[in-house]
Amino acid sequence: MAPVPYPNSRPASFSLLSRLETRGEWAGFGQPEGLRRLFGVNICDMGWNEALTYVETISNLRLNARALSFVDGRTTLRLSTSAESRAVLGNRILLPASRTLAFAARLKADGPLKTSFEAGAFVDALLTYVPQCRVALVGVNAARLDATRERLSAHAPWHAFSVLSAVNLGSGIAGAPDLVIADALGYDEELRFEQALSLRHNGLIIMAGGAFDRRNS
Repeated sequence: MAPVPYPNSRPASFSLLSRLETRGEWAGFGQPEGLRRLFGVNICDMGWNEALTYVETISNLRLNARALSFVDGRTTLRLSTSAESRAVLGNRILLPASRTLAFAARLKADGPLKTSFEAGAFVDALLTYVPQCRVALVGVNAARLDATRERLSAHAPWHAFSVLSAVNLGSGIAGAPDLVIADALGYDEELRFEQALSLRHNGLIIMAGGAFDRRNS
């Protein structure tokens, strides 16, 4: 896989979006131009800088929980066949992450997608891109959580990383994290995590099982 094109600097402004007030609310919030309609949902058809800026901006809103998913081949099939799944996934930020979705986009009149995002590479890039923050890693496998915390702490040491077992979500999330990264493996687990975390977190929840597969590589 080619190296991730990490941005050299944060853009001074993000003209695709409406202005963000200092109190953290949208003023006349509109949809960014980089969203593309496929299978009845909005897919982020953006380059790396655009996607990172968009995700960071949404994360900073902190009005309510918002999940982000990577549309792999299985998710693409689910979107094409299940109205219930489209209703759920349509409320998330969706990043393209499969050849199946790329092929479907090519069949549309608008042409191919700008790029594809692998979950682990995007998480690494986002943590490089955003300022210092508190990041909670959530999952059911303690070994994967600890290994990922160690790797990400070395990758972006200015962030404060914590781990939380998914079985303990009922007791809340300690430390009021700015960002949650969930080791969700498959749609059903993503749905369970989203429902539990949304009651206890008002920021971004990244469904990125692939980020936990990178280990220390």
